[in-house]
Amino acid sequence: MLRKAILLFNTLKYLKLSQILGRIERNFVRLRPDLSSAPSTSVPTNKFQSIVQCQPKMLNESKFRFLNVTADVLRTEDWNSPNQDKLWLYNLHYFDDLNSNEADQKVDWHRNLIQRWINENPPGFGNGWEAYPSSLRIVNWIKWSLSGNIFEQESLDSLAIQVRYLSTN
Repeated sequence: MLRKAILLFNTLKYLKLSQILGRIERNFVRLRPDLSSAPSTSVPTNKFQSIVQCQPKMLNESKFRFLNVTADVLRTEDWNSPNQDKLWLYNLHYFDDLNSNEADQKVDWHRNLIQRWINENPPGFGNGWEAYPSSLRIVNWIKWSLSGNIFEQESLDSLAIQVRYLSTN
């Protein structure tokens, strides 16, 4: 107990009052995502081709391998499973596989995964809505779209919600 108090003191002594108040406020005030529709989009004239492509992380429609750990994501709870390390869950929410070496062979898997993420991760809740995984996922979804894949309107709306939420978070 005393050790935790000392650790807390040593952390707080370097923070500005506004930072401390901001952390307290975040615990009591929940940001509300703007759920309005996506703005109109235009069709790119050229396909995006990524120079850097990662190794595939999606082994089948529900099995993923990150950080040398393979696991299934079968239920809504699996996106935020307390049995997984937070870094593993962050990797799950990044959607790096959309732009992996074999992405063109998994378009249907990816489209279904995007739809699952939208259905199983309500706006503003869970690991996927934290700033870092959100920012990487947004970039990966946009790159996937620019490489010739078509978003359904629901996916575009979700992407717009994610961007607006990230800008306020």
